[in-house]
Amino acid sequence: MSMKTMKDLLIEQLHELYAAEQHSLKVLPELSRVAQAKELSRAFGTQIGQTEQHITRLKDIFKELGVEPRSNETEGMKGELNDCVRLATMSNAEPHVRDAALIGAMQHVKHDEIAGYGCAKAWASVIGSPHIASELEATLHEEHETDAALTKLAATINQEALAPAGT
Repeated sequence: MSMKTMKDLLIEQLHELYAAEQHSLKVLPELSRVAQAKELSRAFGTQIGQTEQHITRLKDIFKELGVEPRSNETEGMKGELNDCVRLATMSNAEPHVRDAALIGAMQHVKHDEIAGYGCAKAWASVIGSPHIASELEATLHEEHETDAALTKLAATINQEALAPAGT
């Protein structure tokens, strides 16, 4: 796709966000399954439903723009999500330490999504698409909330990870 207009740039960003949400949907069940802390497992489970909602919202935006959604996965986001999987499958990790690592890795993903949705919202506003900007703002707000919830969980989980294994 050529990027000759701000609308082209917006659409390209939306394809990348769509790919990230699709990939997240594949990774989150595994993270929920391996999380030691019940609160973290529930948080990852909640993110599954939220991610499905984000995908639906993006599909609606693509429809409004008259564009078919496609997954333009970036190497950065793919790497961040693969890091989550790698951490989740580390069998020799102390469970609380792994939980702390999973939170950190997922926060990298969230921060990337926050940046992407923030740019997309700004570009939707610039091209005169207030409804699309509003929809992207809703997702941006949810991504900020998820990041804040992970930060709150980290406060407890990081302390638990300090305890020696087996105590």
